[in-house]
Amino acid sequence: MKATKLAAALTMLGAVAVVQSAAAADPSDYWVTVGDDTSKQLLAFDPAAPDWDADAAIQWRWQATRARGFSSAEVAAGVEYSDHKLRERPDGSQSFTVTTDRGLAAIASYPGGNRQWAKVIPGNLHSAELLPNGNVAVAASDGGWVRVYASSQGPNASAFAEYKLVQAHATLWDTSTMRLWVTGQDPNTMDHILTALLVGGTPAAPTLREDISRRAVLPSPEGHDVYGYAYDANLLWVTSSEQVWLFDKQSMEFSPPGAGGADRTFVKSIGNQPSGQIVETRPDFEKTPPGGCEANVWCTDTVDFYGPDTSRTRTGAVIYKARVWSPYYSVVDRPARGTVWNRTRSAAGVWDGAALEIDDNPLNSEIASAALPDGSVHVFTVVPGSGVWYRFRDPSGAWSTSTIIDANGAVTGVSAAGLPNGVLHVQTLLPGSGVWNRSRSTGGSWSSASKFDANGAVTDVSSAGLPNGTLNVMTLLPGSGTWHRVRSTGGTWSSAVKVDANGDVTGLSTAALPDGTLHLNMIVPGSGVWYRVRSASGTWSGPQPVDGNGSVLSISTAGLPDGTLQLGTVPDIP
Repeated sequence: MKATKLAAALTMLGAVAVVQSAAAADPSDYWVTVGDDTSKQLLAFDPAAPDWDADAAIQWRWQATRARGFSSAEVAAGVEYSDHKLRERPDGSQSFTVTTDRGLAAIASYPGGNRQWAKVIPGNLHSAELLPNGNVAVAASDGGWVRVYASSQGPNASAFAEYKLVQAHATLWDTSTMRLWVTGQDPNTMDHILTALLVGGTPAAPTLREDISRRAVLPSPEGHDVYGYAYDANLLWVTSSEQVWLFDKQSMEFSPPGAGGADRTFVKSIGNQPSGQIVETRPDFEKTPPGGCEANVWCTDTVDFYGPDTSRTRTGAVIYKARVWSPYYSVVDRPARGTVWNRTRSAAGVWDGAALEIDDNPLNSEIASAALPDGSVHVFTVVPGSGVWYRFRDPSGAWSTSTIIDANGAVTGVSAAGLPNGVLHVQTLLPGSGVWNRSRSTGGSWSSASKFDANGAVTDVSSAGLPNGTLNVMTLLPGSGTWHRVRSTGGTWSSAVKVDANGDVTGLSTAALPDGTLHLNMIVPGSGVWYRVRSASGTWSGPQPVDGNGSVLSISTAGLPDGTLQLGTVPDIP
């Protein structure tokens, strides 16, 4: 999405966000930021500005200060910038991460730059990445580790999970695979590798382990930067001391970028703009003839561009990395958001000819639907920063307008179920708070929301109504398993009961059948979709594999009146 379009969409919601729209070499391109150790600041430049020595080319600047909430020790460590990335949060706001050779790892608000989390950590920090749940991944080359800190739990949170990796240099969250890409050396074999880590556990107590199926040995040693490739979520930029590559996540193969001079030795940072232009930094010491920065062997005063080829120099600057200042993990990619469409399949099995757009808001992030015995269909969407919106299709086929039923902009998940008596129930997930339920009467009146599950670590919720009138809700606790609660016909909630202890489950879906059975499908990354059934008498079966595709990212389940169960899956890269 172009920056101007995103800004308009966020303005519609009143969300707090800054997306730059300054003139660039291409109208779709973003500013380019560098960490400059001469000014001791992060500087954002307009890439179209021909003279980066002119302060007019600088669009934004930042450094850690006491006024922005940083401690004296953090301010002292906030020099010798090693990495920085801008990211959009689920609520539409933006934050950036920064690391320094002096040991500062921090998250700050954007554009204000106020401290949201920070620590001074020994180990020559080389990279940081903000995860969607608010935690931060940090790589330390001298420390020999990649860690995920529980920064979602507060500005001074210190709990972390660790993965040992010699000369760890890069961290990149991948929204398409829900994994963290890193590069370094295997501590046992000393192979130079690119690999993906699974982030599990809870936001308060994260875990890290390698998805060994995604490990690749680098074609040449000393892996350095890993970054998303514009336009193709299947590709990653990877650099080393000898070469630049594009890595194909599906074929697990490395290939040259095919962009002339962009394939160079000792490239410290790389990325490409929405226009396709490549942005790189390389130490001036390695150039022939050497460049202008003589402060050390890794610095440059110049950012190089390829396709079209050009360069921009900040005389006297001491720069290590340059970043395309995009808030997205892959420059032109966004978290899964968009408009909502409906298509109808007749009882005879014929799909109607065209899908109907029923919600034109491009920022919908989650969707749930439920049907009632009167033939009506009810759809709920989550708009980050706004809340939960609702519309329905009456038995004649006419759609209602959209109305907001929950104005809490922090909601991240929604599920819905209809009961035989015509009452509709909706569950909303609030990270750090728990799961709430509200109902719609047969007359169309909504109740207020009431919390029935106070566990703030829940990451997914799914529900189904049984023929006996009970409401059954499944919740997911990463690192713990899948839990089940029942709401009786009298409105009383049972205590949560664990029905599956697999802490690696990342998503779930539930459906009921007319015979009174309840059916649960669960995603286990690297393994596939697993299935359990609860009999009408309340006994759960053991887990059974139902889909062996280990790259499934999302699932949906529905039960039909004839007793058949339908499972839909969204796998990784097709």
